[in-house]
Amino acid sequence: MKNNKKILIVDDNIDIVNFLSNFLERFNIKVIKAKNANEALEFFSLNRPEIVLLDIQMPDRDGISVLKEILDISPKTKVFMLTAKSEEFLQKEAKEIGAIDYIIKPIDLAVLVKKIRRYIDI
Repeated sequence: MKNNKKILIVDDNIDIVNFLSNFLERFNIKVIKAKNANEALEFFSLNRPEIVLLDIQMPDRDGISVLKEILDISPKTKVFMLTAKSEEFLQKEAKEIGAIDYIIKPIDLAVLVKKIRRYIDI
């Protein structure tokens, strides 16, 4: 069965983006990859993915401001923040803005799949 779900992965660390992309593509999910905030917003507007995995800390712009713009465009989009454990105050802020959850780096793939399955069928 072909899955037509899309996930946008946004992280300035291209190794993380590629790792997650390779993993999620095994579930027949179309993965859109962005390495910075500007690409993220452009690709989001063009593709309208159901789920976004969004890094909180990026050099060009923080993930919190990108989260706000994504939810302004599409309030029903499910956004997970990718975060280091030390960024707890940012995790709280992201959830207050509308992120549905966060995923702690280094990423536990079993946890990632469990969280994604709450929102799309994979």
